[in-house]
Amino acid sequence: SLDLNLPGYSQLRERLMPSSERLGVNDAAPEQLHHVTGGVSELESNGALLVAIELDDQRPWPPKLPASVKDAGILDSRESRKKLLEQLTRFPPARLAIACDPRRSPDRGSLALIAELARSATATRVWLLQAPAGQALDAERLGDWHTALQQLEIPFADCAPLTWLETGHD
Repeated sequence: SLDLNLPGYSQLRERLMPSSERLGVNDAAPEQLHHVTGGVSELESNGALLVAIELDDQRPWPPKLPASVKDAGILDSRESRKKLLEQLTRFPPARLAIACDPRRSPDRGSLALIAELARSATATRVWLLQAPAGQALDAERLGDWHTALQQLEIPFADCAPLTWLETGHD
């Protein structure tokens, strides 16, 4: 066996087994975003659920929620996404609010996750959070979010949809 700790091998190590890889776009953007078919049909859905996607640590989460609204936390890893999607297939909510930080770009992965979450609920809204105090939202990026969510045909709000989550009415 080779002694990989010898000095000659250390020069080859990074080329043969890189410690990191540069990632980029692997495939071209699709012509149309994921189509969301609203509502669940076979299972009875009830309750209301609030979930956030990839929020930073500077934002206090969750907000004060009515007793009837459950907090599904922040989805920031593949495992947390998979776990929630599995739970939603067994116990679909009647109303689902998905909180997103519009300071981040609406990438295809986030939009696909939003579409997949929306398929699990009877009704879904995306909550585009306000910028923290002292920071401004980029109007162009916010416009990108609006365009993407309109293409997905998912309603969105710039203010907390807590009344809608609790009662089903605005």
